[in-house]
Amino acid sequence: MSTQEQLRDIPFNKLEQVRQDFHALGATTQVVPQGGNMFTVIATFDQPVHLSPFATQDPAEVTAAVAAIAPSTAMPPPRNSTAFAELSGEYLAYFESCAIRPDKRLLVDARLQKLRAGEAIYRAVGNALGGVPWFFIGIIHSLESNFHFGKHLHNGDPLTQRTVRVPAGRPVQGDPPFSWEASAKDALRMKGFDQQSDWSTARMLYRWEAYNGFGYRPRGVPSAYLWSFSTHYTKGRFVEDHVFDPNSVSQQCGAAVMLKALQATL
Repeated sequence: MSTQEQLRDIPFNKLEQVRQDFHALGATTQVVPQGGNMFTVIATFDQPVHLSPFATQDPAEVTAAVAAIAPSTAMPPPRNSTAFAELSGEYLAYFESCAIRPDKRLLVDARLQKLRAGEAIYRAVGNALGGVPWFFIGIIHSLESNFHFGKHLHNGDPLTQRTVRVPAGRPVQGDPPFSWEASAKDALRMKGFDQQSDWSTARMLYRWEAYNGFGYRPRGVPSAYLWSFSTHYTKGRFVEDHVFDPNSVSQQCGAAVMLKALQATL
């Protein structure tokens, strides 16, 4: 018979240590945002373990506790704006309350492993452009070309020719086939990322969304490019350039979700 332990009011900077401590005791864990950058950790043990008076064997009690937390993490639809000054608070609120869907946890971990595998390449490109964070580049690489180093960072078109899809005709300089590094630098310079010094969480989320486009906002749908695989996203995505399907579900891990998972390991 399994038992469960709940610890509330865990700050973000202590979250990973609490999870590791429970894992060392043989538990699996679930993290539930409370709001205000605080979290509840629910640990499940396969065998009864007497950790504290709060351990429970009743699933209904755990369900009730989670339900009590959920309303405070519900987020309003995204604002129909493209101005960072109007969206910065929204990005932080969404990110703080973002939780990975349990059924996507293994897929997110696999994405994170591939992201780290390319760190040296991403870091070299970022350093050459004045300090663009390696993971910012790597997360774009995941979303645009599934970590494939034979494709343009711009949009996933093959490096054997200039890009065909939006943005078409890139890179302008040089002749194909292009190296991944040369193409990546062109993509990042085209967006002006080599001229930026603010790489805060809100700014990165804004730049990722801008990279893909703000087309989700007029539809009141959280961008799949950011929030897919999280509790903020259910359905709706662009199945091709300028074609939105409200019932299609993204099968990619969103940029914000990857960043959240990465931060938990640092």
